[in-house]
Amino acid sequence: MPERTSIPRIVVAGIGSGAGKTTVALGLIGALRRRGRTVQTFKVGPNFIDCAYLAHASRRPCRNLDSWMLGDDGVVRSFTNGVQGADCAIVEGTLGIFDGHGVAVAGASHARFPGSTAELARRIGSPVVLVIDVGSSAETAAAIALGVRQLDPGLDIIGVILNNVPSDYRRRVVEDAIWSWATLPVLGALPRLPTVHIPEVRSGLLPLSQNPHVDPALEELATAIERNCDLPLIERLMARATPVLPVNGHRVAPAGAPVRIGVAFDDAFCFYYAENLELLEAAGAQVITFSPLEDRVLPHDIDAIYLGGGVSEMFVPRLAANHTFIESVRRAHAHAVPIYAECGGLLFCARSLHTSDGGVHGMAALIPVDIALEAGACHIGYRDLRIAADSILGDAGQVVRGHEFHFGRLLSGDRALTPAYSMHDAEGEPLGCEGWSTNNLLASFIHLHFGQDPGLADHLVEAARAGARRRHLQAAGA
Repeated sequence: MPERTSIPRIVVAGIGSGAGKTTVALGLIGALRRRGRTVQTFKVGPNFIDCAYLAHASRRPCRNLDSWMLGDDGVVRSFTNGVQGADCAIVEGTLGIFDGHGVAVAGASHARFPGSTAELARRIGSPVVLVIDVGSSAETAAAIALGVRQLDPGLDIIGVILNNVPSDYRRRVVEDAIWSWATLPVLGALPRLPTVHIPEVRSGLLPLSQNPHVDPALEELATAIERNCDLPLIERLMARATPVLPVNGHRVAPAGAPVRIGVAFDDAFCFYYAENLELLEAAGAQVITFSPLEDRVLPHDIDAIYLGGGVSEMFVPRLAANHTFIESVRRAHAHAVPIYAECGGLLFCARSLHTSDGGVHGMAALIPVDIALEAGACHIGYRDLRIAADSILGDAGQVVRGHEFHFGRLLSGDRALTPAYSMHDAEGEPLGCEGWSTNNLLASFIHLHFGQDPGLADHLVEAARAGARRRHLQAAGA
C-alpha cells in the first residue's frame, strides 16, 4: 500500500479573474522560500503563463492540476508525484472558486462544482485561502466570504487575504465585517503595490520571457506578504491538510533501445506540461532541448522532434529568418524523423504565417497551409478528440482530451490532407476536424496533457524508435 501524502499545502482561490490570486500565490512562495522552505507549485486548469511565473518563483517546475483533462486519478498522480522533495505546496486556483463546468446534478457523490478550484481543493484535501480585492468595496467583502462559505460548507476555508487595500482604516472595517458575519479570520491584507510590474495582456499575464521586471516584482511581493500577512499562522493552517492516498502510478518503461527526442525550448516555444517531458523520459527517451530562434541546425542524431506551444507574433520574423535551422527540420522530416507539433509547433510547420502588420513569413512548409495571426481570431476551450487515423501518438479511434488557445486563422490549405482528430467541445458539440497527420508528423493547435494516458508518450517514443531502426537499416544497406 503506498504511503499517504501529508505535505502542508494551501489552495489560493479568488472570487474571479483579477482578484489577486497570482499576486498572493507568488508572494507566499517567495516568503516561504525566505523561511527556508522548498515550495512546489501547481496551477488549477490549463494555464501555461501563470505556471511560468509560479515555476520561476519556486525554482521548481509548476504542474497543472486539470480534472477535465486528467480525471480524478490523474490529478492525484500529478499532485503526489509533484510534491516529491518539497516541504510544502502552493496551488493557485482558476477563475472564481466555484467556476468550472456548471453545477453537478443533485445527489452526485463527487464535487458539486466540477472542474472548479473548489473541486480540486477537495480532491487533494487542501485548505483554502480566499483572496478578495477590496480596492473598491468594504463590508460587502463579508457577504462574499459568507456566501462562499455557505455555498460549500464542507470546503476547508481557513481564512481570507485582502488584496489592493487602500488604507489601514479600510482593512479594519473589512476585517471586522468578515469576522463578524462570515466567522473567518483575515490572515493578511496586501496594500496597493503600484511598483509591482506584472502587467496583463489579452491572454492573461504578460508572458514571463517578455517581462524584464519579474525578479524585482517577486521580491516586492514576498516582502509584502512578510509584512502584511500572519505567515506563521498560515503555515500552521497549511499543516492541517488531509493526507492524500496516492493512486497506482507505477509504470514499467516499454522495452527497447533509448531514443533521443529533441524538444524546442526558448522564448518562442515554452508552453509544455511538465509531465509530458517526464513521461517521455519514463518511456525511454532522452530529452534534448534546442532553440529554433538561436540554433543554426537541429541537434545531432535526434530520433524525434517535439515542437510545443508558444510563438508570439513578435518572434515570427526571427524564426522565419533562421533559414539554416528551417532547412535542417525539413531534412529531418524528409528522412522520416517523427515530428509532434502542437499550437506554436503547428505554426512553425505551416507554409506561411501572416502577421498583423501585413507581413508574410515563410515557415517550414511541412504542411501546405497558410495561417493568419489575428487578435480577433481567438480560439479557446477544452476539446474532446478522437484520433482520426493511426498516428505517432496513438491508434485511430482513440479518445483524448486537450485544450485550445490560439489566435490563428486558417487562410488556405490542402483538403486532401488527413486530419489529426475529429473534435467536440466540452459540452459535446461537434467542431469538425482538427490538425493534420501523416506517417511521421502530427501537427495540431490542441495542447495534450500526456498525464491523462501515459500511452501517448509511449507511442511517440516507439515511433521514434521505429524510425531510428529504419534509418539505421537504410544506412547499413547504402
